[in-house]
Amino acid sequence: MNKVYPAIFEQDTVGFGIYFPDVEGAVTQADSIPEGLVMAADALGIMLGDLIEKDCSLPDPTPINEIAFDKRKQFVTLVSVNLTDYLKEGQLDKKNVSIPHWLNVRAEKAGVNFSKTLTEALMDKLEV
Repeated sequence: MNKVYPAIFEQDTVGFGIYFPDVEGAVTQADSIPEGLVMAADALGIMLGDLIEKDCSLPDPTPINEIAFDKRKQFVTLVSVNLTDYLKEGQLDKKNVSIPHWLNVRAEKAGVNFSKTLTEALMDKLEV
């Protein structure tokens, strides 16, 4: 599950400070822009994953062209993160489900992984 948020990179004496205006606590720093993009994605993933695990709503990302910043020492870019890398999946819950017989037959013939399919469907339905 990919999420994309705008990040503000601010140049300072040792590199870049990076923060996400829409995600409280998602901050990091880096020596260079390439390193900053990696560090920013990690900070974003940690904070969004924590919100999901605490059953909190994810903030809506502000459109990049609406972000206010100081053009002399800052720039704004979009940062993408795959949240499945940050969600704890150590504990799995078993669920019994009922589906139409004809659908079960077709799914089994197609080799569908029912657990994976249900997980993906729930994530789409819950928009997480």
